[in-house]
Amino acid sequence: MNVTEVISPTVKCRVHLHVHLDGAVRPSTVWELSRQKKLLLPGNGSLKDLEEALQIRSPRDLAHYLQKFRWITPAIAGDLAAIERIAYEFVEDEARRAVLYTEVRFSPHLLVGPGGQVTARQVTEAVMRGMARGERQFGVTARLLLCCIRGMTENYDDTLDMCTEFRGQVVGIDISGDEASALDVDGSVNAGLLRAEVRTFQEAARRGIHRTVHSGEAGPASMVKLAIDEMKAERIGHGYHVLEDEELYRRCVSTGVHFECCPSSSFLTGAVPLTETRHPMQRFCQDGASFSANVDDPAITRTGLEDEYALLRRMGFNEANIATMNFNAAKACFLPEEEKQDLLQKLRQAYGVPGCD
Repeated sequence: MNVTEVISPTVKCRVHLHVHLDGAVRPSTVWELSRQKKLLLPGNGSLKDLEEALQIRSPRDLAHYLQKFRWITPAIAGDLAAIERIAYEFVEDEARRAVLYTEVRFSPHLLVGPGGQVTARQVTEAVMRGMARGERQFGVTARLLLCCIRGMTENYDDTLDMCTEFRGQVVGIDISGDEASALDVDGSVNAGLLRAEVRTFQEAARRGIHRTVHSGEAGPASMVKLAIDEMKAERIGHGYHVLEDEELYRRCVSTGVHFECCPSSSFLTGAVPLTETRHPMQRFCQDGASFSANVDDPAITRTGLEDEYALLRRMGFNEANIATMNFNAAKACFLPEEEKQDLLQKLRQAYGVPGCD
């Protein structure tokens, strides 16, 4: 591919595969809803103080990163109108970021509210309504991934059933949460703790439901191996620690496993220490691995895709590398084949490289 010029940000030319809906809520929306519901806000209750509280100044680990959701989840959980609103606003924000196609993920069970005010299905339907309205208005193709949460095994079957029931708008299943919960004290994978995960994803594969797995972010390369070999993962969320196992990494490259990387959050979660002189994405690029750049949780990272691309440029990535990432993301997306080919054609037109994918 010969791409030498920066594409205008007004042209929809980006494919976004790894972003969490509840981590993409506008801080102004969280602030507005929290004030309406008289919820506790940080500092003196100003929007500025909330924005400050959501940011991570000193990266530690994934558990510390996830604590930021304590300011977000109470404002939207159990409120179907608010949930539909944030889904609509998400699509609007993606359009502003020149996104052509996006897959946004969330766990419906985390948004039912205390006491189960609404059902997970009602939550999912509210998200689908908001996204469909945004699609019509802003011209972004948006699809859903439903997340299981590690340790919340009681919701796995229901999540799987909703992936089946809402197939079309929902294009796949994911599992997220702190990988440390599946490790023994010596850092090795505890297979016993992962039986329910493995069973759920094997059943998803049997049903023809696409699969991506958060692994190799806070956990070791063995978590990536389990995701691919046992859970039948087609894509890996993050996956940076796969480089600890050269044989596994080479297999991933040769078989085209797609890594959904998130440059800014990789530092903020401590997955990639700030002291590292070389980011795993630089190795992925060097070796021709299939990977993409994504935002993860823009409410916390305070970035958009252009910020992530700017970070990559500082690492030495050029416009051809960035274009290739978007084509690889389109090839790895979970759309039906006919729709995927249409997406690829739109990307070719946007980048001015007809026939090159």
